[in-house]
Amino acid sequence: MKILIANDDGYFAEGLVTLALALADEHDVRVSAPATEKSGAGHALTFNRTLKWTEISPDEMLLSAGGRRIPFHAVHGSPADAVKFALEYIYKDEKFDLVLSGINSVLNVGSDIIYSGTFGAAEEGSVLGVPSVAVSTVASDGGYALAAKFVRNNLAKLRAAAAPYVTVNVNVPSGRREAIKGVAVVPLGIRRYNDWYEFDGGSGYELFGSPIDYSGDREETDCKLSDMGYITVTPVRVLCTDEAELARCRTAEWKF
Repeated sequence: MKILIANDDGYFAEGLVTLALALADEHDVRVSAPATEKSGAGHALTFNRTLKWTEISPDEMLLSAGGRRIPFHAVHGSPADAVKFALEYIYKDEKFDLVLSGINSVLNVGSDIIYSGTFGAAEEGSVLGVPSVAVSTVASDGGYALAAKFVRNNLAKLRAAAAPYVTVNVNVPSGRREAIKGVAVVPLGIRRYNDWYEFDGGSGYELFGSPIDYSGDREETDCKLSDMGYITVTPVRVLCTDEAELARCRTAEWKF
């Protein structure tokens, strides 16, 4: 397959390089990622200002890319910019089989995807008509290697699940094989946090927090199953109209 890899942590990030290396032996891998870390960028795109990009010298990436000359491009914009610019400019005359975004250093489950630059990059691929998958793990638990292995071993299944205008969201909650209980294909949940703002001592505030444990929740969602130790796979529609509410609203009398 011809695969475009992006992320929100920057082209130099360990998770991205690990994923590229895991696939480069058997696939045509290209990288287009933000020039700097862009966590929390969501699906933002750059408008009304110049978008710049840099082709990274293969020699510069030899150590981190294991000696393989994988093309790397650094886009000075958002994660979604990196995907859009690659598909519509850098490689505009080529056809990609798959867009992969990640591997993110923390999980992106449930409503996290609203804020996630990792998911936003993959979703941009879906919008542009390329099957796309977002992949996240827990880097502090050594998750990159296991997440990359999961993607490599299930690449065809993940691509098949990425139907038109559907982005597949994958979360690998641990890097320890013995800690993984299985694979759960489940819907998104609502991810809430115990969070707060702290004054930075200067002129601003910084957001801190920790996720609430959902392992005891009654609803079978990606939030719950990832907390229980399952790799979660969730197909997410780009067009997220609530059909039931749409039908109800059509029966209401609207005034203007």
